[in-house]
Amino acid sequence: MIVYSPINGEVLTNAIKFLPKQAFIMTQLGQPIPEELSVIRKALDLQLQDSNFKAIDASSLVTGKDFLDKIWKIILGVPLGIAILTKDMPERTIANIYYELGMMDALGKETLIIKSKDYSIPSDFKRTEYVNYGPEFDSSFKKFGENLVEREKHYWLMGELMEADPVLAIDYIKRAYLLNPKTIYKEEAKRLFEKNIDAIDHQSKIHIRNFIKSE
Repeated sequence: MIVYSPINGEVLTNAIKFLPKQAFIMTQLGQPIPEELSVIRKALDLQLQDSNFKAIDASSLVTGKDFLDKIWKIILGVPLGIAILTKDMPERTIANIYYELGMMDALGKETLIIKSKDYSIPSDFKRTEYVNYGPEFDSSFKKFGENLVEREKHYWLMGELMEADPVLAIDYIKRAYLLNPKTIYKEEAKRLFEKNIDAIDHQSKIHIRNFIKSE
């Protein structure tokens, strides 16, 4: 898979740090944090812990480099992005969140919007799965977690079915691995890579080697 940098439009050749079982939280980080957002974030953190997922956001890493580049590389490395939206957020913050959601959707990442009941989602995102924060939040999120388990199984199955196209097969396997880092996923990706190495293009080799060698 060829990935282009949003900074300069060039092909991305840098090593990506893969972050299995981690969810990128897209929401307001700057002070003052709305009270409702604090309540939702705490409830989400508890649900992620129950699902053995770790929550990270743009403030989790300090690189000293371009901020958008940092977010882009986090998005490339995680399997899941969760946006939290409330009516009290500044418009510029909401615009950033939707931009990040768009990047995640374009890269085939799992996404979920958690919103306050009185927040209205734009029409372009009506088809993106979302849950309202309220009494049913815990049960709704658990259902979403069950769906992630099914997605993992689906990606693994697709990886097996697509063996004739090794680059596509390995990409599906990588998506399964990010949701659940099983050793067998890495082993199968390595087997497919070594079996088809002469037929794989140079850029794909870079990204596949990066995945296979990642910890």
